[in-house]
Amino acid sequence: MSEVFGTLIDLWPLTVVAGIAALYFGWRKLTGRLRLFVMMMGGAVAGFFVSVLLHNAIYAVVLVKLLQRPDYDEPVFFIVAVIACPLVFAAGLIGALITWFVQRRQRQSG
Repeated sequence: MSEVFGTLIDLWPLTVVAGIAALYFGWRKLTGRLRLFVMMMGGAVAGFFVSVLLHNAIYAVVLVKLLQRPDYDEPVFFIVAVIACPLVFAAGLIGALITWFVQRRQRQSG
């Protein structure tokens, strides 16, 4: 199991590039609700990366270096990264798929 997560962790640059590409593609090429949902997906990926960095930075710099309290942890950015970002990504994905199918059906019938 650790090999799977190790591989996923090793692919973080690709994930960040995909998130930024989704933000750019949504902003430049799409309109309406589809734009919103695709940008939610890209923002969730970018937000996950930023939250993980901030969580680790606050733990390392503030709690360990300055306060010398390694037994405490910083929960806010951890919760954002582990709970909020995946929920926003799922909402964006479901919304984008529904919007895409509805728009496709309207083009075929009309």
